[in-house]
Amino acid sequence: MLEINDIEHNLLKKILEKATKAKPAPTLGDMDITQELIKEVYDWANVMATYGELASYIPELNRVDSSKSAITIGDLHGNIISFGKGLDAIPSIQSVIKPFLYIYALESGIASENIAGIEATASSFNTDRILSPELKENRAGHPFNNAGAISSAGAIEDFEDFLNFMRILTGNTKLTVLEDIFESEMETNNNNRAIAFRLVAAGRFTKQEEGMKALENYTRACAIGVRTEDAVRACLALADRGRKEGKRIIEEDNAVRAINAMNSYGLYEHTGEISLLAAGTRALSCKSGVGGIIINIDPGRGAFCTYGPLLDDAGNSVFGKYALVPLNNILAAPDAMRLSSSEIIRSIN
Repeated sequence: MLEINDIEHNLLKKILEKATKAKPAPTLGDMDITQELIKEVYDWANVMATYGELASYIPELNRVDSSKSAITIGDLHGNIISFGKGLDAIPSIQSVIKPFLYIYALESGIASENIAGIEATASSFNTDRILSPELKENRAGHPFNNAGAISSAGAIEDFEDFLNFMRILTGNTKLTVLEDIFESEMETNNNNRAIAFRLVAAGRFTKQEEGMKALENYTRACAIGVRTEDAVRACLALADRGRKEGKRIIEEDNAVRAINAMNSYGLYEHTGEISLLAAGTRALSCKSGVGGIIINIDPGRGAFCTYGPLLDDAGNSVFGKYALVPLNNILAAPDAMRLSSSEIIRSIN
């Protein structure tokens, strides 16, 4: 005789199997995404992006060429389209690494509830409730603020293992850390050091050495250099349920958790505002970084990456923020509800 929990599990399993029945993934051609269209989006975003500053608080990031920008978009069949003056750029991935750190920690067997909470806030990426001892928090608030990402990085025993994980995801065997960026960040990351110490005090790490090792590995991960195509190829594995070229490399549950976290806090305190413009009633599965990269995933359809190093006040690429409005809409399912073009332009203005 079945127990109640068995009945509930069987019912849920039956419903989910029906709901998640795979549909053929469209190609870029099926979605009418062409080189010419991407060029139009690129030109439009460059016209709209009339402001922004480099991430001057990290000295090496203040030296990048601010005139470079790029777009790369891909589908689940291996088709890739790229355009822009910044396709040759290899910026540091910065906070765009956070979904992959989270997945790595989950794949290492750390329970999600031990890494961080999942509720979004309107706070900036470099703060967290863990910094306020009187709140008696014992974990970071979200996996994609700095506290959550340092918590995820605690899963890294050997950084080369994590780097190889990213090499597999990107398909780039030459992926490496930009040492000048890493050193520059290590010299200026006092706030992140405070976060790491608080994670030790709160019990996420049992020893100070563990917290400092997690901080160093997090900082090193942020300094990995990626092209827009590298980032897209990693994102396509998530869009394809954790598979790459038909082979499972990430558990689907872990891919789902990372994408869900992107929906709620991928663009920090601007997530809700930009999500309305770019996705309407859909979830906007994006992640930005102060290196100028923004990634976007449309599960079952494809992914894109933009690069433009000038940032808004939340640390999001201004070029990328404008580019993802049309890009997300052309990649999304055609029957999704979204704002009209006139309302989008009115809201932007």
